[in-house]
Amino acid sequence: MSTDAKFNTEFRAETTALYAVGLTFIVLRLGSRIRKLGLSRLQPDDWFMSQNILWYTLLYVSANKVIFGGGSNFMTQEDIDNLTPESRAMRIAGSKWVLVSEESMVLTIWSCKVCMLFIYRRLTQGLKELKIVNVISIYILVGFVAVQIALFTNCRPFSGYWSVPPTSTQCWSYYNYEIVEGCFNVSADLALLIVGMPLLFKARIPLQQKLILMTIFGMGMFVIAAALLCKVYGLYAPLVSYSYLNWFYREASVSVYVTNIPVIYSLLRENFPGMARWGYSRSKGSATRSQGKDRIRTGGKDITMKPFSRLGRTSDDLDDPLKTQSQEHIISYAQNEPGHLKIHKDVTFSVQKESSEGDELEAGRMPHHDPSHDHSTTYITAR
Repeated sequence: MSTDAKFNTEFRAETTALYAVGLTFIVLRLGSRIRKLGLSRLQPDDWFMSQNILWYTLLYVSANKVIFGGGSNFMTQEDIDNLTPESRAMRIAGSKWVLVSEESMVLTIWSCKVCMLFIYRRLTQGLKELKIVNVISIYILVGFVAVQIALFTNCRPFSGYWSVPPTSTQCWSYYNYEIVEGCFNVSADLALLIVGMPLLFKARIPLQQKLILMTIFGMGMFVIAAALLCKVYGLYAPLVSYSYLNWFYREASVSVYVTNIPVIYSLLRENFPGMARWGYSRSKGSATRSQGKDRIRTGGKDITMKPFSRLGRTSDDLDDPLKTQSQEHIISYAQNEPGHLKIHKDVTFSVQKESSEGDELEAGRMPHHDPSHDHSTTYITAR
């Protein structure tokens, strides 16, 4: 079966655009993580995504080679009747690229699943859902092994995958393999969505912030839909065509997007702080600084605190040469009781909490705090 020039042009344009976006997301993700953690402290999911560049690139190249390489052993009777030595050689090469595309597709989307599992494990740490995530992890591992076995045993002999004309229907349709791959692929994605959706609904964040996360889950649903359509155009006889490659590549690309968007979102929040407070209302209390002194407004009252130096000395201490830098004042306990001393110590604690909801999302924890509480300072004086 051959394709026309219009289909070829549109296919290249679409896959190139999808690939460019996916590669950009991966590079941004890795750059952000290296800047924040350093190369030696990257997490396992970061390393999985870094090697995914190879599989995703190989998938892009192989898919385009199938379309622009003169076809494969996916042939009609008319194609078989019109075979020439030149077209035969081109179809043999194209058939090998089909096999490469299938394997690179498996490695791409399963790498994305592994990355999502690491995020889910951090999300559910200490929760009962962690056991479910562990079960899904085992299921995904079993699925990967099963898919690999199916791919390498589906066509016998193995060289039949690039025989022209094909020696068996399985060698050009990949029928049994596609069923195994589709079942494990779609069911694993559904399981991840089923575990993730309740966590999303329980998150204590504004609707605006929750909509962003819902968009990510919506893209996950698109991945499942693309996987199903890929099988329809590859297995359902009336619709069998090279259009399956369109959905094939869309599924892989959106999988890459979904896996990297949480980290990209964190990067955007760092560069555009307004995004972190989208949907939150500001607290009634506020802290200001004026004339070199700290002023806290709370409960409708202004409380002014004395500024202190890095050594813990207040402005009054600076004017009193009898006080030491540690603010420990040794004075007579009583004039009529010489030898008794009293230690008088003023201690000022400054507690400042600065948190980033984006960091929680990037780390795989569902954010739940109100950013209006950030940059709050509490002063305690103990005697």
